[in-house]
Amino acid sequence: MPPAAEHRIREVMAQVFELDPGAIHDGFSRADAPLWSSLAHLQMVSALEEAFGIRFTMKEVGEMERFDSIRRLVAARLHG
Repeated sequence: MPPAAEHRIREVMAQVFELDPGAIHDGFSRADAPLWSSLAHLQMVSALEEAFGIRFTMKEVGEMERFDSIRRLVAARLHG
């Protein structure tokens, strides 16, 4: 995944969860974001879809538990 795309994912997540993008690392998960509620999860998914012009399946939405899995799912949609 291009560094710019990875940076954009961090920016989107940081905006939704009201965090500094630098706080989002490979192992970043729900436990690291106090504002990561069910509603915020859906807002993140929607923001990622809009930012990258992609759509996720419900299965993929359920797999978005950590930054590394989110990055993998975005990359798969961009290349697939």
